[in-house]
Amino acid sequence: MMFVSATRRRVRLAGHASRSLSFFDKMFSYGGNDDVKASSAGGSSGYQLALLGYVAGTMFPKDSLKRILTNDPGFLMGHVLVGASEYLHPRLHGDSQDAVRRVDTVKALLVDGSAQSKTETLHVHALSALVGGRYREASVAYETILREDATDLLAVKCAVDIYTLLGDARNMQDTISRVLPQWQTNHQGYSHLMSLQAFAVQERGDFAAAESLAHRSMSMNNEDGSAFHALLHALESQGKHQDGASMVQRHRDAWSEYAVLKAHLTVHWMYFLIETGRFDRVVALLKNDVLVPDEVLSANGLVDVTQVYWRLRFAGFDVPFVLEELDRQWTAVVKDAETVPLSPLAALHAHSVFSLLRPESDTPQISDQAFACDVQALHAAWVGQGLSIDRIVQFSHRLPGNGEGHVVATLLDAISAYAKGQFHVAVDKLLSVRGHLHVVGGTRVEAEFFELLLVDAARASSQLDLAKLLLIERLNIKPHSAQYWKTYGDIMEDLQDEAGVDGARRMSYVLGLGQAGTNAA
Repeated sequence: MMFVSATRRRVRLAGHASRSLSFFDKMFSYGGNDDVKASSAGGSSGYQLALLGYVAGTMFPKDSLKRILTNDPGFLMGHVLVGASEYLHPRLHGDSQDAVRRVDTVKALLVDGSAQSKTETLHVHALSALVGGRYREASVAYETILREDATDLLAVKCAVDIYTLLGDARNMQDTISRVLPQWQTNHQGYSHLMSLQAFAVQERGDFAAAESLAHRSMSMNNEDGSAFHALLHALESQGKHQDGASMVQRHRDAWSEYAVLKAHLTVHWMYFLIETGRFDRVVALLKNDVLVPDEVLSANGLVDVTQVYWRLRFAGFDVPFVLEELDRQWTAVVKDAETVPLSPLAALHAHSVFSLLRPESDTPQISDQAFACDVQALHAAWVGQGLSIDRIVQFSHRLPGNGEGHVVATLLDAISAYAKGQFHVAVDKLLSVRGHLHVVGGTRVEAEFFELLLVDAARASSQLDLAKLLLIERLNIKPHSAQYWKTYGDIMEDLQDEAGVDGARRMSYVLGLGQAGTNAA
């Protein structure tokens, strides 16, 4: 795998072949792409470059499209792209707030007749639902766009990200599978589609396939930050922290220039560093590379920092200043939740911070709108606005009986119980919804927080037999995790199993924990 110098910011635009395609050519992406439809936005090379840079994680559209939108404030799809990126991948809370304003802008442009096609009109509806926190409705809108134009890369990217918010790993993968036959290998953005596929495949647990896809994508576009991100997720999910740390450090000059993903990739580096006890380095990276002086991070960024805080805490390294900073910033973000709705995952992370500092804090009310979608009403509304749509196909459905609401409420109660020292209650509640953690959204990496919380609560409530079983589960998934072996050794010590303690601590040391000290780079 190669990365070019960080100063080179090129996107390769492939030419088109001219031979005709058979059915199997199209199905398996052999040959040219003469039949690929160009969207009305496709006429703007600036838009295409901004879109490719966004999907690759290298450029924020608000920056790459700034001059175009200044010169042409009526460019509808430019505003749509910026708004979607500001909601799905914001750096600061101000970006999330601007996404709300973008919705107002594109709605006004739609009324003025700026939409040049049905798909552009649907993009406006999709963005409105997305920014309004109506995730399942937004997924329906993006899937409708893809039925009209399977090569709409923005719709694919947004659909994958929304299914991540919904915790729907199957549709993360399947939405790409459904459009893939309409893409050819030399189609502009094909490598970007592969990087999205790599991310989706690793969320389904096929890590070998994900790594292969990510490497292939990076061989086609050596500045594909999204493929690199998918690769780090696959390594983290398997507990391969040494491989992950090595890869991050080898290619730091490249990924440190990826504007959209830089802070998040730094967080992945922190996860790898925590595994080997390099806590001081983690704190330094938090201060210098993730937190922004005098600014409030977006909810996405705060979820990342909250994850890092809890992992440090579970590893026995508390950092009070990080908790205080999280409290300050989450308070500012939650205050604006009526206009910038929080995802269920974000609300849970905010509550985990508030409850530690104020155990009697009320649990937040989670809106049902993220999970619900009345397809018939939505279809009637679209038809009433002049859209010619025969049928809406909904691929992602909610659990029966408000199941998602029950899972989120139970997790909120579990977090509150943990903060109050009611560890038996926390264990019971976490166990009761453990099989449905995915519905709160996020990835395997974020979901691990709840597993760690369960292990810690079991140990704190002296349910050592349960804690041991839970650790055995985790070690089966991540056998190279030095921190899991260290925790297993602690539990063996509680159980007075000297042989178990010795074996576990030897393993944690062999895997890197304690070899270099907390101040190591």
